[in-house]
Amino acid sequence: MKSSFSFIFFVFSVSCIAFASGGAQDFRQYFLVQTWPPVYCQVHRPEPCRIKPSKFVLHGLWPVNSSGRSSTNTNNQTINLQDMLESNKSFAAEMNKFWPSLTRDENENEQFWEREWKHHGRGQPTLPPEEYFRTAITLVKAANLEAAFRGAGINPDGDKLNPRKYTRAINTRYGTTPLYKCLNTSLLMEVTLCGDAKARNFVSCIARPSSLSSCPGDIIWAL
Repeated sequence: MKSSFSFIFFVFSVSCIAFASGGAQDFRQYFLVQTWPPVYCQVHRPEPCRIKPSKFVLHGLWPVNSSGRSSTNTNNQTINLQDMLESNKSFAAEMNKFWPSLTRDENENEQFWEREWKHHGRGQPTLPPEEYFRTAITLVKAANLEAAFRGAGINPDGDKLNPRKYTRAINTRYGTTPLYKCLNTSLLMEVTLCGDAKARNFVSCIARPSSLSSCPGDIIWAL
């Protein structure tokens, strides 16, 4: 299976509506959002997924305020992603692996990442552009959801499990309680972990936005 994929999210537009802009002065923490492509790709429109990797991939690193709303566009910093990636090929490979665009060719990933910086990265006051992307990759590598689930005996086999079992698996490894987003109330599609204001440690989430928490009952992790 290829290590790089094209990834753009229908959830992105939903999230932008759900998270109204918040001021940088009220910036409190980060949401590290990971997507499970086999379920995400069932509902993606209008572009179909080019490939459906059976691993969690990064949706975004979103700065949020005390209400759990995105802090957006609060500074005018720009980023030259092309120079950043060309100067560090190993980092470019990690970006393609962990933060791809499922619907586009690999050479279009830069446009996706630039859009992520414009809509979310500029909403936080602590990380300059290059560090923002490096931090996102560091966090997603540290939060290996598959390893946490499988280590607790949870496999993507379609079984219905109480969400407490998923939460216990993640809390045991990372010391935080996650948020889950489901398709049709039960199919696991996204997992959100919360990080502190310096994006160094996982912490308790200060809010549970409905757009990131939509699994009211048992959860199914399925391919």
